[in-house]
Amino acid sequence: MADAFLTRQRIETAALVGVLATAAFLRLFWLEENGFGTTYYAAGVKSQLEGFRLFFYNAFDPAGFVSLDKPPLAFWIQGVFAWVLGFNGWTIHLPQALAGVASVALLNLLVRSSFGVSAGLISAFLLAITPVAVAVDRSNNTDSWLVLFLLLAAGAARRGRGLSLVAAMALLGLAFNVKMLAALVCGPALFAGWLLASRLDWREQFAWAAAAGVTLVVVSLSWAVAYDLTPKESRPYAGSTTGNSMLELIVVHNGLERFVRDRPARPTTAPTPAPVATSEFELFDAVPVGPLRLANPILAGQFAWLLPLALSGLVLVRRRDKGHAPLVLWGLWAFAYVVVFSLAGGIFHLYYLSALAPPLAALAGIGCVQLWRRGPAYLAGGLAAAALWQAYLVGASLGWDSAWMAAPLAALLASVVVLWRDKRPPAAIPGFFLLILPFAWALSAVFSSGNLTLPSSSLPRWLGIDDGRGPILSRNYRALSDDPRLHDFLLAHRGTARFLAAAPTATLAAPIILATGRKVMALGGYSGGDPILSVEAFADLVRRGEVRYVLLGSQPRQTAIGGWVRAKGSRVDESLWQSRQPQGRRTIQLYELKPEP
Repeated sequence: MADAFLTRQRIETAALVGVLATAAFLRLFWLEENGFGTTYYAAGVKSQLEGFRLFFYNAFDPAGFVSLDKPPLAFWIQGVFAWVLGFNGWTIHLPQALAGVASVALLNLLVRSSFGVSAGLISAFLLAITPVAVAVDRSNNTDSWLVLFLLLAAGAARRGRGLSLVAAMALLGLAFNVKMLAALVCGPALFAGWLLASRLDWREQFAWAAAAGVTLVVVSLSWAVAYDLTPKESRPYAGSTTGNSMLELIVVHNGLERFVRDRPARPTTAPTPAPVATSEFELFDAVPVGPLRLANPILAGQFAWLLPLALSGLVLVRRRDKGHAPLVLWGLWAFAYVVVFSLAGGIFHLYYLSALAPPLAALAGIGCVQLWRRGPAYLAGGLAAAALWQAYLVGASLGWDSAWMAAPLAALLASVVVLWRDKRPPAAIPGFFLLILPFAWALSAVFSSGNLTLPSSSLPRWLGIDDGRGPILSRNYRALSDDPRLHDFLLAHRGTARFLAAAPTATLAAPIILATGRKVMALGGYSGGDPILSVEAFADLVRRGEVRYVLLGSQPRQTAIGGWVRAKGSRVDESLWQSRQPQGRRTIQLYELKPEP
């Protein structure tokens, strides 16, 4: 009997090692090919290595002129890795890849503790191959750390003790300092899971809930309040705000503009195999809002390949089972984000869906075990439903005559065999076929990364098929300011100017910062709309000789400073500094400004 136990332990250990190895491969293989990823974030990390003030205030540029428009925690982690290992693209991507692998391991532990070894391993493997999780974990976006902190908070909340809720809210506060209001969506699920697991009387529950609420507020807002209390002249301008306030950033740009403000429907072009056509230069994944929004194949293909199995996990667990409280936690976590993402009418990107990856993977793993326990009829029905769902996704994405349709059809046929033979072991066959499509979509993030600033997975993209999202969302672009000849020209001709150059947006300034490490002024923050300087204040900088060269792009709106530069400056001949040719309507011009006597 002891030998049997040891053998089982070895098998379980080997299975877990295999799951983690799969997660590590998908997140680390060829990672260096992603370069600096989102250059805006990468430039911020490089700048923050220049000094503690820049580090603490989450500065975008080495002069501390403007901050990044996200909270600092994930960038602090990237900065520590870059400080220890040296700054390059790989070292700033590595933390997210490791966070992704850690999330897989943690999900296994959390599900296993309530639903058994099999459910834990299946859940972990499904998270490991969730396409959007792979794409995000291979980027320098911050969502990988959001997911990890939410899982840590879930692990604390499930204990049901008073201090465990305080710990969960402290961890949720850390998640807030990764992605602001996006983290708080998970708050009700954490509290409900703790409440159902708690054995305290109502008075104790109320007292601990109050303490946890205070903890959440203090941890969440401590950095933002410290930022806003610092005199404005002693810190960077708060990026993507109109009032130079980090609290405004929380409420408006990273709140209302993401989830509340509706945008007009985008124009459509000719039909494509994908269900939503896009305009050529669409910047957002503007799938129409509504209760079925996440069922759209463009979105569902990122995270929901085994949705029927996840729904099975929700409905088949009995209330008397010890897993009832964590099941409510996973279910409410998924439900809360589904509601928010379904109704979010503002800025929306596919990589936001990574917040749904852990609860869907957990519920699907639980569902697989529950279907197995209920017998062949339940098992065959669940597998058949998953096969039909996958057939819909691949048909809408690749065409109903695609060779990839063979995977769900084979799974459907094999599930019929499970029912016909009235046995459970053959379920491994349809299970195998059901993993083919999500794994292929996950691999697309490795071998066809697309737009590195807006990470996503797309098998159509990997196959060279139009996925209906437009070229900007489906391909990666280098900014025209990422030009070595431009950098050399600025370094050679800056003279005594404090700033190597000024640019209207951080996206134009970032490649110059990454290439030179010098001070570059992003006049309007990330997208050019921040009212950081008046024309008079900018003219005074020019008069004092702090700014000599200004790079202007082909942005549709003419800013006041841009108009002043064109009126007062002299345009530098492109043959002197430009080696990259303009791409369609994407052009840049370089102007020289000389101090007036």
